[in-house]
Parts: sequence; C-alpha cells; structure tokens
Amino acid sequence: MKITQLLTPVTDVPWVSVTDTVRDAFDHMETYDLSAAPILDWDGRYLGTVTEADLRRHLAGTDQTASLATPLSAVERRSRNTAVTVDHDVESLVEQALGHRFIPVVDDCGRLLGIVDRRRILDARLPSAA
Repeated sequence: MKITQLLTPVTDVPWVSVTDTVRDAFDHMETYDLSAAPILDWDGRYLGTVTEADLRRHLAGTDQTASLATPLSAVERRSRNTAVTVDHDVESLVEQALGHRFIPVVDDCGRLLGIVDRRRILDARLPSAA
C-alpha cells in the first residue's frame, strides 16, 4: 500500500496560517471540530502542528486579550508531528499515528500535499472485524 492511497489532499485539509492569531486558530478548530491543525506558511510549506492544548497553555495565566492576538508563530508547540514524503513506508506510520491524529505529507520542498488520518492508517493495517 502507498501513502498516496491514504492521502487526504491539502485542498480538503483544514489548516491554519503561521500568521493567524490564537483567536483565529481557536475559531478555525471549533468550526471544523479539530483538536489539532497543520500550520502552513505563505508558500504552503508545513511548519508544524498546533493543538488545542498548545493554545490553552498559551492562554493560561496571561492577559487573555493580548494572548488571543498572538500570532501562531509565537506560540510554543509541544507536539512534534514530523512530516513524511509520499515515498515513506506506510508500515512505519503506524507508531507515529498512535501519537498524532494525522501525519502530514510533504513534497521535496516541504509544501504540504495532504495528510494521512490515523483512522485510515489503522483501518488499512488492521483486518476487518466483520
């Protein structure tokens, strides 16, 4: 099986921009019912993943008005959701998928091509219960 068979293309992926604010990210995540989202720059390069927990930690014990206006580039992110390329071995994604909701897939220039959702990896790996 190839990663391209499991890939959700970037056009169907709800992502956030590195210049979006914490408020923008919260709104985006609520709109799409997300707990994490890929962060992209203006060229579509994958810069990392921001989680709802990252955003909540950023707000904890601070002036919320100022903190909500903070760009995502200034938010500390604890999750290291490493991107892979389309030629990466699907079998090796299983362990990574257990720690993340999705795995970002990038081209040779680091631009996001799409994501592979944890559910799709596990469904492809595990035999059907039927």
